Amino acid sequence: MGVIDFDPYSNSGNNRLVQAASFLDETQFELDDVVAQDWQVPGEGRAFVSPPGRARDTRRLLNKTLRAYRKGIIKEAVLWVAHNESIIKLPWLWDFPACIPFRRCRPCWWDEELETFRAISMGDWSAVFYLPPSDTPALFSTRLARFHGTFSHIGRVVFNEMSGEGDWEAAYKRQFNKPYDYRS
Repeated sequence: MGVIDFDPYSNSGNNRLVQAASFLDETQFELDDVVAQDWQVPGEGRAFVSPPGRARDTRRLLNKTLRAYRKGIIKEAVLWVAHNESIIKLPWLWDFPACIPFRRCRPCWWDEELETFRAISMGDWSAVFYLPPSDTPALFSTRLARFHGTFSHIGRVVFNEMSGEGDWEAAYKRQFNKPYDYRS
């Protein structure tokens, strides 16, 4: 994908690893504030989104990311979903390419006392989703191939020609007697 322009929910220590040009510091903003505000994404509009581990927080942050992507604020994004239950709470994720790693991805956090990154042993498996640029078909195909080439070494990449048709929305409405809420 290239340089990360925006990380919507991180902190200065963890951003040392992501190296996003801009980030919303989770130590200064509550998640409610991050979701409510209009995002300003610098540069080429590339985002890395790694929500906190709770399903509700993950759903809210990723729904906000999708809305920003649809508005063109975010042009391209990598979503690291570390809370596996969130994948069933966000059915729109399967409209995009995904990598299911063969092993658990281990997130890191910056330990200020030791001044080093420390890995967290996850109890859940995780997945990586990719929101490719939709400007031109050539750029879409090139970046999709890059995602596949990069992530196919760590796990299975899943994406097919039926993705993006939105046929899951009717099934969701039948199951829950209401349309999917992209706002929460």
